[in-house]
Amino acid sequence: MFSQPAVFVDVETNGQMGERGRIIEVGILRVEDGEVVETFESLVNPGSPVPHWIEDLTGIKNADLIGAPSFEDIADEIARITEGAIFVAHNVRFDYSFFRSHFLSLGRRFQPKLICTVRLSRHLYPNHRGHSLEKIIKRHGIKVASRHRALDDARAAYEFARIARSEKGPLLFDESVVHQLKTKSLPPHVPETMINNLPASPGVYIFHDADGSPLYVGKSINIRQRVRSHFANDTRIVKEMKLSQRSFSVSHIETATEVEALLLESAKVKELQPTFNRLLRRAKKQAILLHSINEAGYSTIDIDFRDVDSLADLEQVYGVYTSRTKAKSALESVVKTYQLCSKLVSLESGPGACFRHQLGQCRGACIGQESPAAYNRRVETALAYSKIASWPFSGRIAVTISPSRSLVVNQWIVEGVINHELDEVFEPAANRFDIDTYKILRSFVRQHPESVRRLPEGYTLE
Repeated sequence: MFSQPAVFVDVETNGQMGERGRIIEVGILRVEDGEVVETFESLVNPGSPVPHWIEDLTGIKNADLIGAPSFEDIADEIARITEGAIFVAHNVRFDYSFFRSHFLSLGRRFQPKLICTVRLSRHLYPNHRGHSLEKIIKRHGIKVASRHRALDDARAAYEFARIARSEKGPLLFDESVVHQLKTKSLPPHVPETMINNLPASPGVYIFHDADGSPLYVGKSINIRQRVRSHFANDTRIVKEMKLSQRSFSVSHIETATEVEALLLESAKVKELQPTFNRLLRRAKKQAILLHSINEAGYSTIDIDFRDVDSLADLEQVYGVYTSRTKAKSALESVVKTYQLCSKLVSLESGPGACFRHQLGQCRGACIGQESPAAYNRRVETALAYSKIASWPFSGRIAVTISPSRSLVVNQWIVEGVINHELDEVFEPAANRFDIDTYKILRSFVRQHPESVRRLPEGYTLE
């Protein structure tokens, strides 16, 4: 069947990945010259109970695993039966990731060549929809004693490969195998042509699941290269493995420049709310550090949970966080570093001196021992990194981001885009404050001051 021995492998797991992912059953068929010459099957004690849904799916009960050997107990036998063989599995990078991590935990390397029967099916039977093991079994009439049991599923993958080689011929089968060995890191469900057709230019890319729903939005100066890089690490990084397993297609939007890609990524994440993007996903409300001056002249900071857009004066915003816990943690850090008063930054309440002053860690602003001017200067220094910067211009500006395009910006809000190629046609934007857009714009303007052009006071946006 192959140019060298092969092992058809399937594992049943405890339903988790990464450090918590454990094999609970392994099944292996060693194939030489197209024939099964040896089989191996064993339950594996994962060291902790498996959830009920895994018991229901596989029929493997926790009671069955108590007396089973650990992976370490069978590692030598697995290494022996797989030695010198191509590692074949349905959705191979999933099964291989467990073997790799389990051997690595024992201080041993496991790096065979990989062949995926999902990709074989996609390549050899492109007209069929769906290439799951269940659909392949039905499509080819493969008899399976027990689905979701390791040896039976491994045998089903072997039977499919045998049938495919017979139906499509050795030449086409071998061609598909050789091609896989050259492109081993590609995901099982995304067509290779789709990835190859991605541009090597700046822009945003979107991974979609089987239903077309967005899973992840990313940006890059080279879309094709960045998309491929996600799958190069999928056997080592849990997030990349999950993304690889669930992705069925990739779409993209090209941009002229990297800064446009950054802004578009931020906007698309908030629009689509993809599963795997967390940092840029925008909650309707954020924990905001609001600055004010009290009756005694001291700077105070309050944590307010609201939408930044509801604020008329952004200059009073000294920090924006996704949760009250993160906002509080940021304040606790600067209080310690700059000896601020925990009462004046809303971390403590009540009359008299704050608790930190009693420990000699507050200079006494809470009881008037430190002057407002000295204390307020320290507050400004402490929160300068997170504070929304004052708008440094007298009105609207145009920020040139490419020879053909400029952003129209006012008060850190992108109001639209000027397209110079079309005789300065204005394209309106979302026109609202966004913390991620603010950070991107502020950084870009600082690094490229020459890109800023002040617009006339009477400039009309048409």
